[in-house]
Amino acid sequence: MDYSVELESVPGRDQSEEVLTVRYGDGRTERMRLHEYDRVYSIPGLYEEVVQRRLECASPAKIAEVVVTTVAADGDPASELRVFDLGAGNGVVAEELGRREVGTLVGLDNVAEARDAAERDRPGLYAEYLVGDLDDHPRVPAVVDEHRLNCLVAVGALGLGHVTAASFDAAWRRFPSGAWLGVTVPEDLVAAGSSDFGDYLESETTAGRLEVLERERYRHRLLMDGSEVFYVAIVGRNRG
Repeated sequence: MDYSVELESVPGRDQSEEVLTVRYGDGRTERMRLHEYDRVYSIPGLYEEVVQRRLECASPAKIAEVVVTTVAADGDPASELRVFDLGAGNGVVAEELGRREVGTLVGLDNVAEARDAAERDRPGLYAEYLVGDLDDHPRVPAVVDEHRLNCLVAVGALGLGHVTAASFDAAWRRFPSGAWLGVTVPEDLVAAGSSDFGDYLESETTAGRLEVLERERYRHRLLMDGSEVFYVAIVGRNRG
């Protein structure tokens, strides 16, 4: 598709407020927020151009690297990981996991255009891709069992209101003891008292139901005004 992209560099805008304009070769223009994912994913290559290339998003590669490295240190090959990709988007995280020879990938996103983009741009990547809310999707309990999933990965879905701690907990409890967890959380929302997921993480580790094996602060990406956003990558195991 013939288009160019302009990013609005407005100081003080947070991630949810950032705006871009797409200019098509036929003279049309389309202005949208970056977090209007249904619109962004509908334009082939737009997400990768803006988020991955221009804003230098490191989270997909970071979580894949940290999960696979931590699992390997425990003596398990990546090929034995069977991953539920929560907030899967158009498959950029799953693609990084696949490059590291992760065995099975199942995705879920509440935006149908995300699934369509993943199937368009990365056909065959997912064994199954669910569309809907984590809270009440009828396939979530069954898909964990049917695909024998043993790893839950969530990049950018936690701490920002996309997925509540309660709905995350309901899904995580479907996973067997010993299952792996790999998540990224904004650094200002990861501590207890800063967000519902921060509180949840603290309660699970204190109770011994989650063993945190790796915790790493890293630069998630740039904002359109050039400032930096930092997240924390966490890898742990289900000890419940």
